[in-house]
Amino acid sequence: MQHWKFLANSLELEAMPFYWRLGETAEGLAGIPRRMPIRITIDDDRDYLKYVPSRDEWSCLDAAYKQDQNIGFLNPESGQLDNYGSSVNKFFHETVERFKPKAIYEIGCGAGFSIKYLEHHGWDVTGIDPSAYSRKWSEETGFKLVNKFFDADDLPTTPDFVFCNDVFEHVPEVETFSRSIFDALAENGVFCFCTTNSTRSIELGDISMLEHQHVNMFSERSIHEILLEAGFRQIEVRGGSYGNTFHVFAIKTDRGQARELPRKNTQGYFERAEKCLTGFARLYGATDELHGYVPLRCIPYLAAVGDYRRTPLYDSNLQWHQKYIDGYDSPIHCLGDATYNPGKKMFVASNTFYKEIKASLIKQGWPEASVLGVNDLV
Repeated sequence: MQHWKFLANSLELEAMPFYWRLGETAEGLAGIPRRMPIRITIDDDRDYLKYVPSRDEWSCLDAAYKQDQNIGFLNPESGQLDNYGSSVNKFFHETVERFKPKAIYEIGCGAGFSIKYLEHHGWDVTGIDPSAYSRKWSEETGFKLVNKFFDADDLPTTPDFVFCNDVFEHVPEVETFSRSIFDALAENGVFCFCTTNSTRSIELGDISMLEHQHVNMFSERSIHEILLEAGFRQIEVRGGSYGNTFHVFAIKTDRGQARELPRKNTQGYFERAEKCLTGFARLYGATDELHGYVPLRCIPYLAAVGDYRRTPLYDSNLQWHQKYIDGYDSPIHCLGDATYNPGKKMFVASNTFYKEIKASLIKQGWPEASVLGVNDLV
């Protein structure tokens, strides 16, 4: 039953689905494993959790990034353009309008959704992305692309505005990455990004944010610590308008910014995580028919008890209906499939949308006591 272990300053799941794409079947892709171990440690100085892949694991991540598909990319098939995508584009547009840069680059531009949005509003933007996926969309929609990993020497002009969405959490040695952007920027240049906010999960001991591609899980304090170490002195961190995200910008300037940093969150995380894991194992073992809502957030918990197909998974994104996530052998269902029968329980693994999802399930006939969240594990 127990497929996790705590070592010195780390937590490891023996094998977790390495989900990076949606497919019509459960079959994997040659050369990329369907499941890999995942272990997380704490960067106590900077107050964030991180997954440090082995060389073999990183080669699998690298191979996945270079494919012609990825569930992390925003595109017309993602089902997220009008909610999450709209919120990040609004933030990028507002920040560009505020600083009025001349040389704008997006790192990890994917399908170029944000680039086309800014172009529509009169701004000239160049994308930076090594994937075949991004090259395909660049050719189809006509945005400028440097089809490589970020390197200032490959850029045709000195940037005074660099932005990225869902990249900061994917980058190993994020401190070095931040410093390289600082060095590449012109004086008074701006680094602007959206990334995951794991503060609440860290406070709870929640493991739902574990994902092989997300090598960094940030608290608010960690964003400040990393950017200050890189050399930035004017930093603003806000909560995103959709989902649990950070909207951040930092300015390359010598002018200092006196501000008390938020408190640390990582101390005691592993003790809290053990309580969550033990609580989920108890729930899993005592429930004849457990179901899970929000697949990507449920999968770490299911991997912790060795379940890779038994538990039906549901998501409100209709684009995911009847698709398979690599490493999990059952298709994803939609809310309409979630009919209640006595004895069933639904585990909603999203802290962000828990209340909203629970309300929709109750409206569909699920008793309130049958819908549980991460808070209920402890």
